[in-house]
Amino acid sequence: MEYERRMRRSPQQAITITRCTAQDADFRALIAALDEELNERYGAQMDFFGQHNKSGDVQHAVVVSLDGIPAGCGCFKPFSHDSVEMKRIFVHKAFRGQRLARVVLAELEAWAHESGFLFAVLETGTLQPEAIRLYEAAGYQRIPNYEPYIGVKESVCFRKML
Repeated sequence: MEYERRMRRSPQQAITITRCTAQDADFRALIAALDEELNERYGAQMDFFGQHNKSGDVQHAVVVSLDGIPAGCGCFKPFSHDSVEMKRIFVHKAFRGQRLARVVLAELEAWAHESGFLFAVLETGTLQPEAIRLYEAAGYQRIPNYEPYIGVKESVCFRKML
């Protein structure tokens, strides 16, 4: 299932987008870095959030590399018959500010649409204002929190037509 696309950002920078599963070693390493950062931001609240961030069975994951170095990732899971839930969208601190999260999100949206899904939903936290800005800039609209985030004041949920 491995799919790879290369593009040049500039003569100096090459971006590679790899579609994979959660078993990909680069994806797993980036998820470990994401979990570490979320634990720093949310502390004990990760006891709740962590149980909903499991991605070991994901069949639709993306790794974005910059000049051959894994820099960011994301994945999606089926949410309903016509929707996916975007999960684990992350860019390593060393690569931020280069719009790589937007590349990850756009690739996930394209893949979900190619797979026949019409909508994407996602949840992020109030302590991640950069993620909220990303999703709003990408056309996601805030929606009432869906299960299991109903009543969780630290959660913000979004939806977008693909």
